[in-house]
Amino acid sequence: MKTLVVGHVTHDHYEEGFVAGGSAFYGAQVHARQPGLSHLLTVVGDDFVCNDAIAQLDATVCRQGKTTVFANYYPPGQPRIQLLEASAPMVDPSLTPAAWADADLIHLAPVIGELDLAAWKGVKRRGLLAINVQGWIKAAGPEIDPSALEQAQRRGVGATAHRVVQKPWNVTTDELTGIDIACLSEEDIIGQGDLLDRLVLAVPIVALTLSARGSRIFVAGKAIEIGIYPTNVVDPTGAGDVFAATFVHHIMAGLAPADAARFAAAAASIVIEDVGARALERLGECEARAARVPVG
Repeated sequence: MKTLVVGHVTHDHYEEGFVAGGSAFYGAQVHARQPGLSHLLTVVGDDFVCNDAIAQLDATVCRQGKTTVFANYYPPGQPRIQLLEASAPMVDPSLTPAAWADADLIHLAPVIGELDLAAWKGVKRRGLLAINVQGWIKAAGPEIDPSALEQAQRRGVGATAHRVVQKPWNVTTDELTGIDIACLSEEDIIGQGDLLDRLVLAVPIVALTLSARGSRIFVAGKAIEIGIYPTNVVDPTGAGDVFAATFVHHIMAGLAPADAARFAAAAASIVIEDVGARALERLGECEARAARVPVG
C-alpha cells in the first residue's frame, strides 16, 4: 500500500518556540507508522526551522517563500481561535514525484487554501482520493492585536497577526465527484449552509468529528455514531488531523468505516495527551483503545 500526503507543514507557535504542525504533517506522521509506504509532499519557506520533525519522513520538501505560521488558542468552552502570521506558496500537482502519482491513497490535507482541488483531482491515480475539508474553508481575515489572547494563553505571537476566518466553500456536488472520502469537524460547517449535505450526497464516505461527543460517519448517506476513548487533554491541536489520517488509512486497508472510525478515535485520544505530535510514538496503543470505543 502506498499513500501520498499533500499540504503545508507549518510552524505552530508555542511558548517554547515553533513546533511543526499542519494537517499534512500530522497525517504524514500517522501514515508513516502504519503498514505500507507513505510520502509527504509539502512546501515550506526558506525560514523553516522544524527540520528534525520531518527528518524521519519520506518526503519531498519544496522550499519557497515563507513558512505558514499559525497560533492556536483554546478559550474555555469556546471554539478555537486561530491566528495566521505567514503563508507558504501553493502546492502544485506538478511537484508530485512520478513514483507517487499512482499511490493507493492520495490524502489531500491543506490548512489554508494551498491546494487547488480541481487540479489535484486531475492527478493520474489508481486508488482512493481523500480530503480534509478545513483547508478549503479557511482564509486570512483582518489583522488583530493578539495581546489579550497572549495574556490568557501564551504562544509568543508578535505585534499583529491575521485572525483565521471561515469563508463559504461553494463547491458543487459535481466538483466533489471523484472524491472517495471527506473528513471535517463540526467547527468546519459553521456558516457553511448545506455543505455537509453536499458532501454526503457526492462523497461515498464522510467523517464528521464532534469533539468530545465522538464522530458521525456517513456511508452512502447513512449515519453511524462513534464514541470516544476518554482521556486527559494536554493539547487538542492535531486531534482532527490524526483522526482523519487514521480513518482514511484503515479504509484503504479494507476495514469497515465504523471500525476505521474506532481506530481513528483511539489515535486522536493519544495525540491529545501531549504537546504537538510528541505522543504519536505511542500509536501502537490504538488497537487496545479502539476496542473500547463505542459504536451507536
